[in-house]
Amino acid sequence: MTNPDPGNSSRIRLVEAAILCFAEKGFDATGIREIAQKAQANSALVQYHFGGKTGLYAAALRHIFSRRPVQVPSPPEDAGQPDARPRAIQALGDMIQSLLNELMACSEGSELDKASLVLVTRELQDPRESMAPLILEHLRPYMDHIQACLRILRPDLDWLSAMDYCNSIFGQVVHLQHHLALIRLLRNEPDFPRDLQAVARHITEFSLRGIGVPEAFPGA
Repeated sequence: MTNPDPGNSSRIRLVEAAILCFAEKGFDATGIREIAQKAQANSALVQYHFGGKTGLYAAALRHIFSRRPVQVPSPPEDAGQPDARPRAIQALGDMIQSLLNELMACSEGSELDKASLVLVTRELQDPRESMAPLILEHLRPYMDHIQACLRILRPDLDWLSAMDYCNSIFGQVVHLQHHLALIRLLRNEPDFPRDLQAVARHITEFSLRGIGVPEAFPGA
């Protein structure tokens, strides 16, 4: 039986403390000593493990992105396959469902989950220049997945037109993320969404109608 690595333990404590502190105060207003105190670690370890506050901030984002990666079946690569379009429809719906699952897991989860959601949301709204490559690395698989679905469902679209549809799909998920409390108030449902799959179906169907996929609605 091996003993836990004390260096790795302090590193994880610092990362999780950084998530909590950065989410509460933002990057500029948070000090290294404050993070180290919350982590019950020596502040010199921030420089040792991460090279400074910016490196710790990047490590905090990477930790968030790696905790629950969205994993869904890939859409078909060949539009000529007989089942390519129904598989692309399914793959689009699976991605929307997975994004919503991750959103609600953070919104209703632990203090660290909620802080992670706050931190990532702030960073996506106003990315720091030094974090832009990391943000793009995280977002690219999601965008590539939806773009791959669109290449099957709307092969006539150029890349920028398809990106507009991607932004519209993500916009529906982000609206739920940013305005969940308001939506609950407007619906008079404090526990909305009780059926997350129904919400995912609505966003998927709304998106498919907007994209223009008639076979998704055979009875319409």
